[in-house]
Amino acid sequence: MIMMWFIWVWTIVITAVLLVLVGRMSKIQVFSDGILIDDLMYPAFIPNDAIKSIRLVCKMPGVGMRINGYGGLKTWKGFYRIKDIRRGVLYVENHNKGPFIEIQTTYDMYYINFKNADQTQQLYDEMISTLKLVDESRVIDLPKLSQKRSIVVVVVFMLVLMIPISLLPMLF
Repeated sequence: MIMMWFIWVWTIVITAVLLVLVGRMSKIQVFSDGILIDDLMYPAFIPNDAIKSIRLVCKMPGVGMRINGYGGLKTWKGFYRIKDIRRGVLYVENHNKGPFIEIQTTYDMYYINFKNADQTQQLYDEMISTLKLVDESRVIDLPKLSQKRSIVVVVVFMLVLMIPISLLPMLF
């Protein structure tokens, strides 16, 4: 009976920790050669030469299906199917309220926003002043790397959940 409680508590604690870590907003840094999105499950580097346009929009297009992502109450992160677009990558803290930074690359659309509209505006201003947009001569599709990373994180999470179950035979 005690072991069952241990398994339930272990599962709930590990799940809560993972949800908190995944739900935290990504660190976004702007460099002269691109944008680095440092996130636990969906990291990305968008090279300067892959960016076709950066705009500040008030509203995101309709989001359809989650392909590989996290969807909290207001937070959306990861890969989503977006209306009229094949695939979008979202790093959105509040999907109900803009503004949103829309970054168009050859293959994907990225949408970024923070809870605070001023933070979003500040990041947009930093992107516009730091990046020098060039032609789409060379595109590196790095989000595929982050999909693999998210799968690895989920597998490790499942293995950690299995630890108490593997200990059961040793206790009896």
